Amino acid sequence: MVKQKRYGYKMLLFFCLALLLNGCSDQIINNKDTVPALDKKEKVEELVFWHTYSDEETRVFEEDLLPLFQKKYPNIKITSVRQPYNEHLKSALISKGSSGQAPDVVRIDIAWVPEFASLGLLEPLDHFTGFNHKKKTLYANALQTNFYNGLYYGLPVNITTKAAIYNKLSLRRAGFEKPPETMEDFLKLAEKKQGKAYIGMKGVNGWDSLPFFWGLGGMLTNGDYTEATGYFNSEESIQAIKTIKGWKEKGLFAPNFTAGSVDTWNSILQGQAFMAEDGPWFYSVLSTSYYTVEQLMNVTIPAPFPVDQQGKGSILGGENLVIMKGTEHKDASWTFMNWMTSKDIQLRMFNSGILPANKEAANSSAMLKTPYMKAYVEGLENARLRPPVKSWSRMENIYTKAMEAIIFHEQDIETTLDDAAARMDQLLKSE
Repeated sequence: MVKQKRYGYKMLLFFCLALLLNGCSDQIINNKDTVPALDKKEKVEELVFWHTYSDEETRVFEEDLLPLFQKKYPNIKITSVRQPYNEHLKSALISKGSSGQAPDVVRIDIAWVPEFASLGLLEPLDHFTGFNHKKKTLYANALQTNFYNGLYYGLPVNITTKAAIYNKLSLRRAGFEKPPETMEDFLKLAEKKQGKAYIGMKGVNGWDSLPFFWGLGGMLTNGDYTEATGYFNSEESIQAIKTIKGWKEKGLFAPNFTAGSVDTWNSILQGQAFMAEDGPWFYSVLSTSYYTVEQLMNVTIPAPFPVDQQGKGSILGGENLVIMKGTEHKDASWTFMNWMTSKDIQLRMFNSGILPANKEAANSSAMLKTPYMKAYVEGLENARLRPPVKSWSRMENIYTKAMEAIIFHEQDIETTLDDAAARMDQLLKSE
């Protein structure tokens, strides 16, 4: 009888302990608002990042930069997806963005931002913590390429401009001890080189010919980017194109200029061209393949592109980082973009030959000790924006067709520009 009572007490005690432990377990597992779950890892957000980096740029980004980011932000995983740079990429992004299937963050051409913003595909950045401070650290003209209808839709992650790269010997033979700083002096140099060497302009599309067109006084639109008539067909633009056409007639372009297959790199190194306009990749690519930087600098002199009467020089290019509208990881995307545009990371990316958009990085001693970089950094301050409008791609096509008609097919300048300006106006009215 005593043994039965003791056995009953033990069973009661066991039953009470079981209830107590079960209650604690429920609190640990189910009361997630107040008590963290046991052995549960913090959630990792995955960002899909599309970019168009080159082979070397991709290597530096994936092997050098990404491990640093993952170490600092272990809860954000970056999936790097390299894409070819072409119109198909643009179409694919628009299609995927419209259907909510776009990547989270994309590195896109600075000229694409207004069009993407107008389609409602991008997340504005003004509301993110630290954005106002971030603006102050970046080149103003590059940041402006992200501004559309009162809001900012991206951050410049790298920028570029074209420098004037001269053949050192050809320059000296023309009596120039240093490169011309103004377009007026450049015209004098071109006159002396007629019949001896040519200008290394690759073609008449916007990227290749606008620095010369602008430098000679040509205009595309008014300052508000709302009208082309009275600007693209102005007397100043007519004279600028007449000068470019005159260069062709005088043999100041390469023999295969019309075909659009000018090898400016070899031409400038061999002295066939006395000047070529190109980006810093002229030096960064050649110095990792065929030559050393010292060898290239012995043959060439890079200088800021000759400025016009307003002190403006070459064209501004580069890429912006944008957040696609449909992402579920907005804050993580901003964290990544903010990190990519910081001084130290921009300097690391410069190892691949990319120019920083961060002003402090671009003007650092590490940058300027690279022999050819000074010309590009100085040129950035005076570089011109292509019209930051959503219809720029179609406007550029009109510009290119007009230049081809006049320079290659002997069409009347005034009539061609009047028609082109009117068609540009129609596009600008839809902005």
